[in-house]
Amino acid sequence: MRIKEIFIITKGTKVILAITFSVSMLALAFAFFYYRDINQSEDPRIKKARELLLQYEQVSGRITSYTSFALLDSANAIFRSFPDYETSFETGLIYNNKSSALLIMAIYDSSLTESEKRMLLDLSMRYCDSSISVYRGWIEEWDDLPSDTIAERLKAHMKQNHPAFAGSNFNKVFSRRVKNMVTAQVETPRRLSVSLTNKGTIFRHMLLPDSSLICYQEALALWKDNRQAKSNMSVLLGGEPVKTTLIESLFPPDKNRK
Repeated sequence: MRIKEIFIITKGTKVILAITFSVSMLALAFAFFYYRDINQSEDPRIKKARELLLQYEQVSGRITSYTSFALLDSANAIFRSFPDYETSFETGLIYNNKSSALLIMAIYDSSLTESEKRMLLDLSMRYCDSSISVYRGWIEEWDDLPSDTIAERLKAHMKQNHPAFAGSNFNKVFSRRVKNMVTAQVETPRRLSVSLTNKGTIFRHMLLPDSSLICYQEALALWKDNRQAKSNMSVLLGGEPVKTTLIESLFPPDKNRK
C-alpha cells in the first residue's frame, strides 16, 4: 500500500468529521453566549469582590494561602459596604476560607512550635465560628422563602437608579440575584456543614474528641453526603478514612436538591 493511500479520507469519514466539527462549534457558541449572559447579569456592585474571591481560589489549599488574606479582606469590604450583602452568605464563605487556611497551616507546617500551632488553631476557630454565625443568620432570614418574597425584600436595597447599574440590564441583574438567593437556600446549609466539619477538625487537633464528634454529627445532619465529615468522624472513632466509591464519583448527589 502506497503512503498516500493511507491518508485517503472516505466519504463516511468526512461526514463524521463534519458532524463532529459542527457539534464542537455549537458547544463553543453555547458556552460563549451562556457565560456572556452570566457575566452581563452579574451584580456590578460586587463584581470586583467575586473576582477577588476567584483569585484567592487559585491559591487556596496551600500552606501559604494565608498570605493572600488581603484578597479576602478586600472582597469582604466590598460586600459589607452594601446593606443587602453585609450579612450575605458570601461573607461566611470568606470567614470559612480564612479558617481553612489557618487550619491547614496548623496541621501541615512541621516548622511550627506547639504554642504557635495552638495559636493558629485558636484563630482558625474564631473565623470558623464567624462563618457559622453568618450562615445560620442567613438561613434563619432567607431559608424556604419563595422567589417572589425574596424579590420583594431585595427591592428595598437594589434600586435601578443606583449609579452602579448604569449601562446594565437591571431587570436581568435583579432576576439573577433572586435566582442566586434561591440556589443559596440549598447551598448554604451545606456551607454550614463544611464549617462545622472544620470546627470538628479544629477540636480534634485541640485534643477535644467529644466536641469534635458533636460537630461532625451536626454537619452530617445538615448534609448527609458531606464525605469530609464522614471520613473525619470515622478516623476520630478509630476507623479508616471514608473513600469515595466509583458510583459516587460518576453520579454525585444533585446539588440543586435539598
